[in-house]
Amino acid sequence: MSGGQGGQGAHGLKHADDHGHFPEEEILKELGSRAYNLKPHEKESINEIEEALRSGNTIDKETLHHYQHFLEHLTFEFKAILQEEHGDHIHNMQLEKDLRKVAQLMQEISAVLDRN
Repeated sequence: MSGGQGGQGAHGLKHADDHGHFPEEEILKELGSRAYNLKPHEKESINEIEEALRSGNTIDKETLHHYQHFLEHLTFEFKAILQEEHGDHIHNMQLEKDLRKVAQLMQEISAVLDRN
């Protein structure tokens, strides 16, 4: 049989091992799996807060303070994770985007609390 089997090169090595290089998509996949992703309950909570703020309905001060406390906790947690990942040379653009969204929601809550 010529050319090897199962995607192997002519000298019996897998293509990724051929000539000592590692395919870029494998590196990105590995880095992506090491980067922090929001947990389902974090995503749901952020979306619920955003929907509540955008609904136009009145939200009582206690609920707004609860939202604010939750978002402050997330901000602290996300910043710590980003700093740790940065130290590991991981650039987590999705978490940075999520952090900006959380900061925007906190600003909106502060504006509502200031009006009341």
